[in-house]
Amino acid sequence: MPKSFNTIKRYLSDEEKFEDALFEYNFDKATQIEPIYIYPEGYHEMTDEEIEHDEVISQKIFEAEMNDDKEEADRLRELLTPIGSMPIINIEKTLELIPIEDRQFFIDELDKDSYEETVIMKCLKCDFEEEAPYDIIEECWDSGPYPISYCPHCDKPKFVPIDIYNKKKKK
Repeated sequence: MPKSFNTIKRYLSDEEKFEDALFEYNFDKATQIEPIYIYPEGYHEMTDEEIEHDEVISQKIFEAEMNDDKEEADRLRELLTPIGSMPIINIEKTLELIPIEDRQFFIDELDKDSYEETVIMKCLKCDFEEEAPYDIIEECWDSGPYPISYCPHCDKPKFVPIDIYNKKKKK
């Protein structure tokens, strides 16, 4: 369907493009190539206890947000386990694991200007706003000039692209 609203294009980093290519490459292979990572200083791998703790805190954050208690949600976020910067794929070392005859596929993928599109959605009822992947929005878009979905905050079928929200609120 033709879009009557704007999307945001975010260009993928080389690590993201390589990760996507590796996923596609591994999809139907019997032997999987595992990426080699660079772990930044301060990175912390979470323990099972920390994961459980963070799941409980995340649920409480969700409840606080549903109750429009931003102060409590912010306080709870401070209780989440700090893990530092996330590891990134070492492209050069991982590429060495790939058979020579298959490496050109990865080189070609890295040369592309790949991006992902997102849409800022906003609720006409409660004004909740969230950025969502366009491919998910498009998949759920049945008919009409623009997608409408249920708001994750107030659960009303009033969640629309922000361009549409702005047009409707000006009337």
